[in-house]
Amino acid sequence: MASANGLSNAHPKQPLFSFGVVTDIQHADIPDGHSFIGIPRYYRHSLQILRRAVVKWNGLNRLKFSINFGDVIDGHCPKNQSLATAQKVLEEFEKSSAPVYHIIGNHCLYNLPRDKLMSLLKVPTSHGYYDFSPIPEYRFVVLDTFDSERIVRPREEILDV
Repeated sequence: MASANGLSNAHPKQPLFSFGVVTDIQHADIPDGHSFIGIPRYYRHSLQILRRAVVKWNGLNRLKFSINFGDVIDGHCPKNQSLATAQKVLEEFEKSSAPVYHIIGNHCLYNLPRDKLMSLLKVPTSHGYYDFSPIPEYRFVVLDTFDSERIVRPREEILDV
């Protein structure tokens, strides 16, 4: 039996691969508050959300990888807690049964030096990008958009008059 588009007996295809995505975890062990522009933030709760995501990903049993689009810690995280806070978040990612790739976010750079972040996030290069291939036919290129740019600190930090 033919269809209007010329396909006969079309069956939905299975995806070639699946992957998980998470971004802007922005964890901090501080009371709930607001972003620099006034959006409500639930800093401590973000770790619970990440845990649920990792459990869900692991339950799917078919993810080739997951990718974190940046900002594992928030810019409001106290500087003396930044390293431990980032490590706590990354411990949750380590529970993933699939590889996890990371992108450096601006909030991370507010709190930690680039060389420390590269090591913590296991970014394999310092050339502004890296790539990986979950299956032979596909290659993902991960760009570090802050590689050659200066990070502008939140307004509260630069208006020191």
